[in-house]
Amino acid sequence: MTRLVARLLWGSTLLVPLLFAWVAETVRAGAGHLEHSSVVFWLAVASSAVCIALSRAVPDRLRPLPAGREATALLRMITAWAFCEGAALFPLVAWIVTDDSRLLGVCAVDLVALLTLYPSEARWNGLLPGEPPPARR
Repeated sequence: MTRLVARLLWGSTLLVPLLFAWVAETVRAGAGHLEHSSVVFWLAVASSAVCIALSRAVPDRLRPLPAGREATALLRMITAWAFCEGAALFPLVAWIVTDDSRLLGVCAVDLVALLTLYPSEARWNGLLPGEPPPARR
């Protein structure tokens, strides 16, 4: 499962810069605002939905780290935050080049999803792995 999480994080960190490159190339080429803003909007909606779902489903499935329970909880939180942060960046940049204000709403949803992942005591305790069994003598 940990390797699958690594693949998902890798894919999301690869996809967002590629989307940014596409947007930057459009602006660099002097095209001004993108003509196909509805395509960009639905791409932002889909990527946001997937990333928010992954931010909720993946962290609990990460195996405990040898570094300890606290390190495991932190890694699980960072994983969830990374998914939401990546989701929020694309619609914001896409809004700049499309002038489609609906993208600000998509970004707002992503930021609310990130806000709900605040490391409260309850959330932190929920991400702590179970106590390891006592060592045999």
